Amino acid sequence: MIKELVINFHDIIVFDFETGSRNPSKTQPTQIAAVAIHGRKLTIQPNGYFNSEMRPILDDEKAIEKGFDPLEDEALDITRKTRAALAKAPSPKTVWNKFGNFVNKYNWKKTPYFAPIASGYNINGFDMIIVDRMCEQFGPYDKERGQQTLFNKIHKIDVMPLVWGWLENNKDIRSLSLDSLRDYFGMSKDNAHDALQDVKDTANLLIRFLKMQRKFASKVQFEKAFADGSKEL
Repeated sequence: MIKELVINFHDIIVFDFETGSRNPSKTQPTQIAAVAIHGRKLTIQPNGYFNSEMRPILDDEKAIEKGFDPLEDEALDITRKTRAALAKAPSPKTVWNKFGNFVNKYNWKKTPYFAPIASGYNINGFDMIIVDRMCEQFGPYDKERGQQTLFNKIHKIDVMPLVWGWLENNKDIRSLSLDSLRDYFGMSKDNAHDALQDVKDTANLLIRFLKMQRKFASKVQFEKAFADGSKEL
């Protein structure tokens, strides 16, 4: 059982929301995109892309009445979306059901413990909060535990702290925003802040860092590393 829970045996879903405001507890998603990565090979799975805009509540008063933030012009400008185009997008329920079906394709035992691992950029502080909201509203959701059951219940890979762990002592790094990392790593900013482009860039970072970690980890003697009595504290 322990071996089955090793990260290599779960696929990874790198996903991203574009939203109409900044508060993840109240914002309205306007787009969701994802890419499925083979957990062992670190390659894109066949038919492994998902991308859809999502229709928000466009009337500010109705949005507030429902407990959501109204759409902010600044957010729409950054993501290059218009109210007219979003009015034609599918409903949140329709999009979420399709996204759930996409994720479940990579749940090889059809249980929350073997579900794909959620990944993305700053998902711990933003996107997973929205996932919990969407799952509570549209499913799948464990009411007894109060948590989503779409993604793996044990593992998550937020690429932001992953990158921080490698670069926290690098004097050339001034910001860990995705745009700053694009500049630092020489990645194009073309179409940045589109959810699909953001997940592609995040997936490239994730794959590169995981490959590097695996290479170094294979050369490090972790087992019994403290057996000689050496400690940092």
